[in-house]
Amino acid sequence: MNRASHFSLLLIWAFAASLVSARADQLVTDLSEHQISIRSNFTGTEVLIFGAVEVDDPDDFSTRRDIAVILSGPEGAVTVRRKDRVAGIWINYDAVTFARVPAFYAVASTRPLPLIMSQETRSIEGLGLEQISLGAATGTGPTGTETALEDDERAAFVTALLRNKERQGLYLSDPSGVAFLGRSLFRATIDIPANVPNGLYTAKVFLISDGIVTDAASAPLYVVKSGIERAIYGFARDKPLLYGIFAVVFATFAGWAATLIFRD
Repeated sequence: MNRASHFSLLLIWAFAASLVSARADQLVTDLSEHQISIRSNFTGTEVLIFGAVEVDDPDDFSTRRDIAVILSGPEGAVTVRRKDRVAGIWINYDAVTFARVPAFYAVASTRPLPLIMSQETRSIEGLGLEQISLGAATGTGPTGTETALEDDERAAFVTALLRNKERQGLYLSDPSGVAFLGRSLFRATIDIPANVPNGLYTAKVFLISDGIVTDAASAPLYVVKSGIERAIYGFARDKPLLYGIFAVVFATFAGWAATLIFRD
């Protein structure tokens, strides 16, 4: 085959790919709010994630379309410790530090994820509590020295980490949390607990057609402290030494004032 034929085939291939891309179903999504302000009386809230599926062929009723939503962030290192009985006393024995753990992770979908897509696809997209990417794992022994980490040990610590996060209400999973309103419109409500940390969060929406992710969209969500809480947080972060001195002086003064008030 000569170069002209190769070039013609490439043009046909590119043209066909552009047509497929143009005809693919697309997502349009947004959040009910893009910033959550945390004050001293904050008891949690809800975030509404909504959108629509722009279906290429309105007469196509054979394709099964599903929606999966993830709200996660911010990421940081987390250490999980395992206690052991030594000389009759329970102490922290082994520990594993995961380098990139989302402080909050919530996933919702139209159906249970195993019914929507394969495990391989869920792993690639990070869909589901078991598929969260936690980054590199480093094991340490009782003396703090780094130790080798076997696969089964890592799995045990991952299970413990997920269990702790779920107990704190920071990891959520709702296999029927996304609802279609008609054929195109959908909505999902994510509960934000009172102990959610401040920082940048990302809401990701996936369109799955017959088990294949055909489109995805994302939007930012900011969780910030406001009012006097924000001022105190900024003071503690930017000037930790002065904040520590102020805290000690204030605690001393408060204790002295309490003795005066409650003196017999």
